Amino acid sequence: MKKRIISLILCAALIISACGCSADNGTLSADSSSTASAVSSAETVSQDTASSGSGSSSDTSSDASDKTSSDKQNSSSSDSSDKQNSSSADSSDKQNNSSDASSETSKPSTNKQESSSSAATSSKPANSTGATSSKPANSTGAATNKPANSTGSATNKPASATATDTTKKPAATTTTKKPTTTTTSKKPTTTTTTTVNQTSDKPLSFSQTYEAENGKLSNDMSVISDSNASGGKSVGKFESDSSYCQISITVPADAVYDIVIRSMAIGPYKENDLYADGKKAGTFVSKPDNFSDYTVCAVTLKKGSHTLTVKKSWGWIELDKITVKTGAKISSSTYNVASSLVNRNATANTKKLYSFLKDSYGKYVITGQQCDGGINGNEFKAIKNLTGDYPALLGLDLMDYTPSRTALGASSSAVDKAIEFHKKGGIVTFCWHWNAPTEYLYSTANSSDGWWGGFYTKSSKFDIAKVMNGQDAKGKKLLDRDIKEIAKQLKRLEKAGVPVIWRPLHEASGGWFWWGAQGPDAYKKLWKYLYKELTNTYGCNNLIWVYNGQSADWYPGDEYVDIVGEDIYPGNHVYDPQVSRFKQAINYGSKTKITALTENGCIFDINSAVSINALWCWFMTWGNEFTVNGSNYSEKYTEKSVIKKMYASKYSLTLGSLPKIY
Repeated sequence: MKKRIISLILCAALIISACGCSADNGTLSADSSSTASAVSSAETVSQDTASSGSGSSSDTSSDASDKTSSDKQNSSSSDSSDKQNSSSADSSDKQNNSSDASSETSKPSTNKQESSSSAATSSKPANSTGATSSKPANSTGAATNKPANSTGSATNKPASATATDTTKKPAATTTTKKPTTTTTSKKPTTTTTTTVNQTSDKPLSFSQTYEAENGKLSNDMSVISDSNASGGKSVGKFESDSSYCQISITVPADAVYDIVIRSMAIGPYKENDLYADGKKAGTFVSKPDNFSDYTVCAVTLKKGSHTLTVKKSWGWIELDKITVKTGAKISSSTYNVASSLVNRNATANTKKLYSFLKDSYGKYVITGQQCDGGINGNEFKAIKNLTGDYPALLGLDLMDYTPSRTALGASSSAVDKAIEFHKKGGIVTFCWHWNAPTEYLYSTANSSDGWWGGFYTKSSKFDIAKVMNGQDAKGKKLLDRDIKEIAKQLKRLEKAGVPVIWRPLHEASGGWFWWGAQGPDAYKKLWKYLYKELTNTYGCNNLIWVYNGQSADWYPGDEYVDIVGEDIYPGNHVYDPQVSRFKQAINYGSKTKITALTENGCIFDINSAVSINALWCWFMTWGNEFTVNGSNYSEKYTEKSVIKKMYASKYSLTLGSLPKIY
C-alpha cells in the first residue's frame, strides 16, 4: 500500500512538473512571437520610410546625405533587418529606375550607388559592356535611350516625361545599368534660383501683388502719377546704373514661383533685370506706349520672407507692380512639334536634319558655337581643349557676301568652312548681318558708323516700309540684287549636300537693325518676300527657316517658319535657363514650333533646365569675348566648370556624340 501511495505521489509530481514546463514553453513561444512581430513592424516602418523617401518629391537632400542616413540605418539593424533592408534597397532600385530623369537631383542613393561612391563615376548610363556612355546611338540605332537616327524613329521620351517614364533610362533593368552619379555631378554649380525640381512642389494656389510705389527706391528714382498705372502710380525712370526698386515679399511654401512684372518702356522696347535675394533671377521686357506684363518664370523660393529688386540694365521704364504667383513645370506636350518642314520641296538631307532636330528636341540640348574660323577657329579649339569635344553646331554669317560689303573690299570663306564641318558630321547654321545698300549708308568713312556697321539702323537710311510698299523702286532693285547674291551662296551649300539652319532678319523687334526699324508690318512683308524669293524664285530647298524676331507681334506666320529662336545675353556668370523667354517663344504661333537659344552670352546650367523641363533645342554661344581671349578659353561670361558640365551631361549632344544624320 505504501509503495502504491508513493507511486501515486511520484506520478502526480511528474504530471505537475510537465504542466509547468508546458506553461513555460507557452510563455516563451508567446514572447518569441511578440518579438518577431515587433521586428516585422519596425522593418515595415523602415521600408515605408525608404519608399517614402524614394517617392517624396520634396526631398532636396544630397545623395551623400541619403547615404549617411542609410548607413546609420543599416548599422543599427539586426541580421534579419539587414536582409529586409537589402530587399528594400532592391525595391528602391526598381523604383529609382522608373523615376523621371528631371528629378534626379532629389533621388536617394541606392546600395549600388553607395558601393561605387568612392570611385570616379559618370553621370551617363552604362552600355552593355559596363562602360559609361551618354552619347546618342549611331546610325544603327542600337541604343533605345538615344536620339533618333535618320529614320526619325526615336524611342526615348522627352525629359518632361512623368515619374513613371522609364524610357529615359538604359534599356537594361539590372542595377548595373543605372547612372552611377556622384552628388556633385547631379547638382548644378549655378547660384541661380531655378535648380529645385518643380515636381517636389505641392499644388499651391497663391498670388500676391505688390505696388512698386510702396517699395524701397534708390535716391535717383521717383514716384510717377499715371492714371494708367495700378493705383494711379508707378516708379521710374531707372536712368542711372545704380537705379533700383526693392520690394519685400512673403511666400507660403518652398516652391517654384512666377514673378509677373508690369511695366512700360519710355521710348522703344527695353530690357531690365530682376534679382531675388541679391541673385539675378531673370531679365524682363518692357514694351512702349502702354503698361504690359512680363513673367520671369521658375524662381525657386523658400517659405518665408524675400526681397525682389528691379535693377537698371537698359533703364528708362516705368514700373507699376509685381505679382508673385505659383509657377508650373513646362508640359511635355511642348515638345510635340510639326512633323514636316514648311517647304514641301526640301531636299532629302534637309528633311533628315529636321527629323533629327524634332526627335532630339525635349530630350537633348545640342551644343553650338558661333565661330568665323570654323572647326579650326579659336573658339572651337578652346572648347575642344577644355571639354574634350567640339560643339555639334557651327554658327556662321553670310555678312561678307553682301554686295555692299564686297564692293568695299570684304570677302568670306564661310561657305567653305560650312562644307568642311558638314563633312565631319556637324550641323551648320547661318545668320545674315545684311548691310544696307551702299547708296543708303550715312557714311563709308572710318568711323563708328562706318560701312562695316551698315546693318545697323543708325548707319543707314534704308526704309524697308517704303521699299515693300513700292515707294522706293531703287531700293527694291538693290534689295533684289542682294537676295540674288545670297541665294548663290545658299545654292553652293545645297549642291554640296549641306542643309542650313537659316536665321535671317534676326532681332527685328529691337529696332537696332534696319529690317526692324519701321515696325512689325514692314518686317513681316520683308520676311515673306525673302522666303518666297529664296524658295520659289531661286529654289533654295536646303533651308530650315528660323524666326528670331524676339516678339509675337513680329511673327510672320506658321507657314513661313520652321523653328523659333531667342537671342539672350543675361550678363556675366548668369546661368539661368531663361525659362521665361522659352515660354514666350513657344507661344509665338498658332502651332508649336521647335524652340532654340539662337544666340547667348552665358551658357545656362543644364541641370537647372532639366529640373524645370525647359530644354532648348540648341544653344549658340557667340564668339570672340563671349568664349575666348585670343586663343584661350575665357571665363568672362561662362566659367569653365559650367561649360564642362554642359559638354559632359547626358542631356547634351556634342560633335562626337551626334549620330549619323544623313
